[in-house]
Amino acid sequence: MLKKEMNKYLEERKLQTEEKIVLFEEELNYVKKEGLIDENIVVEHTAERFSDLYMELANKETDEVVTENVQKTILKEEVRYLERNIEFYLYVETKAFDIVSVDSMSLEVDSVFDTYEILCGLKCPKKAEKEIRTFLENHLTGDDSSYHLMFNGNDGLWDFNFSLEKISGFRKEMEIGEALKLAYLFLFALNEKLSA
Repeated sequence: MLKKEMNKYLEERKLQTEEKIVLFEEELNYVKKEGLIDENIVVEHTAERFSDLYMELANKETDEVVTENVQKTILKEEVRYLERNIEFYLYVETKAFDIVSVDSMSLEVDSVFDTYEILCGLKCPKKAEKEIRTFLENHLTGDDSSYHLMFNGNDGLWDFNFSLEKISGFRKEMEIGEALKLAYLFLFALNEKLSA
């Protein structure tokens, strides 16, 4: 699945731009390993890798959008911004999320436990549960409470929440853009494992 989505993404990007295709280093390594390499691929280390990024701040209680198109102003904010504004969550979309089997994700600080959480719907078959849980237990520090995974038969998606703080490399001083990159690459590694 990952190889198919990555190839599709690369082909779409080639058609949309004459400029270089931007990937994170981990994606570039995967592309090389799978033989999908192209001379126009460059490595990018920031969330600007997501060229079509759309973000909005919304109220946790009402889901009312407080501010739309916040990507230009909020990516450079420290992730602690969400701790200081605990009543909000950040909703994020980009076409690149198709690669990691999600349409969108939300980043918030849990009001009860004060933990940084990613919430998303993971497009994987129900039969992949054992592999998903094994990956999470091996890659999230701490106990089982560092994630919540439940298959939603109505949508055919996994309702998937995980603690960003339990991923190696997380710091409260990191920029929101870096936190989104960390979450994306975690999902990328999960999809790579599921595709093996």
